[in-house]
Amino acid sequence: MTEDEVKAIADQAARAAVKETLLTLGFAVDKPIEAQADMQFIRKLRESTETVKRQTLITAVGVITVGILGLIWLAIKGPA
Repeated sequence: MTEDEVKAIADQAARAAVKETLLTLGFAVDKPIEAQADMQFIRKLRESTETVKRQTLITAVGVITVGILGLIWLAIKGPA
């Protein structure tokens, strides 16, 4: 067997292994554009989820801060 034949066999085996792995993971290997679109959608979904999480934390901190400042104001002002 020549080096080129070994390389051809290795390339063919690698392609088959990658294709089988992608199929096992649920990727449509015959439609790479759709797979890319799916990955882009997942990335956008992850980014938007992170944004919502961050905004929720900022809002919660703001509400707690306003509540504490309100209590301080009431303590300083005294009973009406």
